[in-house]
Amino acid sequence: MMTHHSNSLDANARELFTASLRWADNLWDDATGLMWDAGDAPHATPHHSVRGSMWYALGLLMRQQPGDEARALRAIARVLDYQFDAPTKIFHGTFFRAPEEPDPPDEARIWHDYDPNWREFIITTIALILSAYANRLPTALAQRLDAAIQRAVVGALARGLSATYTNIALMHAFMLCFAGDRFANPAWHAEGERMAREVYRLFKQHDAFSEYNSPTYYGVDFYALALWRSFPALSPLLAQLGAEMEATLWRHVAQFYHAGLRNLAGPYDRSYGMDMSRYVAVLGIWMRLATSKISAPFPDTDQPYDHAHDIGFVPLAAFLGANVPGDALEHFIAFRGQRQVEQMLAAAPRRVATAWLGAERMIGGEFTSRTAPQSDQIHPGTIHWRVDENQVGWARLVYFEPVDARASENRLDISTTSEIAFLVHAPGARAEQFTRAVWRLPRLTVRVESNACEFHVEPRDDCLQVRYVVAEGQAIQCILFTE
Repeated sequence: MMTHHSNSLDANARELFTASLRWADNLWDDATGLMWDAGDAPHATPHHSVRGSMWYALGLLMRQQPGDEARALRAIARVLDYQFDAPTKIFHGTFFRAPEEPDPPDEARIWHDYDPNWREFIITTIALILSAYANRLPTALAQRLDAAIQRAVVGALARGLSATYTNIALMHAFMLCFAGDRFANPAWHAEGERMAREVYRLFKQHDAFSEYNSPTYYGVDFYALALWRSFPALSPLLAQLGAEMEATLWRHVAQFYHAGLRNLAGPYDRSYGMDMSRYVAVLGIWMRLATSKISAPFPDTDQPYDHAHDIGFVPLAAFLGANVPGDALEHFIAFRGQRQVEQMLAAAPRRVATAWLGAERMIGGEFTSRTAPQSDQIHPGTIHWRVDENQVGWARLVYFEPVDARASENRLDISTTSEIAFLVHAPGARAEQFTRAVWRLPRLTVRVESNACEFHVEPRDDCLQVRYVVAEGQAIQCILFTE
């Protein structure tokens, strides 16, 4: 059930919503009518957040305190000022990420000069605003919103989005159905349902999304699926398929989740961190709404935390509400026992995710068929363990060569070429505690078998990097045994 006023949220959800809006209030820049971007780099050039400002506007309309509506309307208008209106360009209908950015050049490069996904993120937020607060929008602003939706749809259709890009494809399908219904354009609506059926078809091949086990992007998936199920009159097809995939996805999360360690076991196809209690993951927002401050994998918002800008996503999740099956929810409250998990992700090339979860530690691995790494967000080998009541240690495989990994009970098998490297975060650990054959860490010993001819340990940020090396192009294997 959608929530139009924050006072109707339960106490737990209202607490998180309040923390999110307090964070956003502190970033409001009245001179520009936009939020500053929180950023994560301490010396980044200050800039404003176009997408974040639209999320904040929704939150303000939900909160309805004195001055909130005027600020929300101003933010919405300013965001619309930063939509690209360039029908012959590839970036038509998307938005500046920040007003400080230069205009994209004629030969604009995706991700570098513009982000096409801002269409779906911002337009779906506009859809929520129009669904709940249309009577509070000035006529001229409502007309601008309608024009913005139409520009975004035209640009998004020209993009030719693949259904394999799960989190964006899910939002894209809803955006097209919403726009098709609003503007009596059956072709747009039909294309939205076509995308929905294709996403569902790919999902049903293995009951999994190919963009797998991502603490951030699973959260966006849940947002889009919540959109699908929350507007059944818009598309009964989306409502039906969305409810099924949402429930299945929650059950997948439950199998990989360790309530005692308050983390999702790897492997991660896309992740911005290794400890969800130290950074904001959008999945953590949904789990925080579904459980409690004490049990959720979410940072203490009264203390410093990483990836802070994603706390701005809270109003969207709170508006739609979490819908977690009871058999999944019980895994988020307490650890339900040791288990081995295996999930086929793709048949050609074959990809298989494996995880083992024990009482005090868990291990994740992904067999990739030696697929080349696409980004530094992919972590195909992971270990988490309890350091003490308040801290989790972790290690992750650095993925710079095609690699295969498999997790089993107290064991991680890895094979690649040239080098295997790990980043290890263990509070209090020192380089001299690592040898080629044994890592002696706080409350964890790792024994290593490897054919490496070189071994190195060196500091890297707040971690230690551990490297096993053979001649360039030579096969290398490592087996890690935890105890």
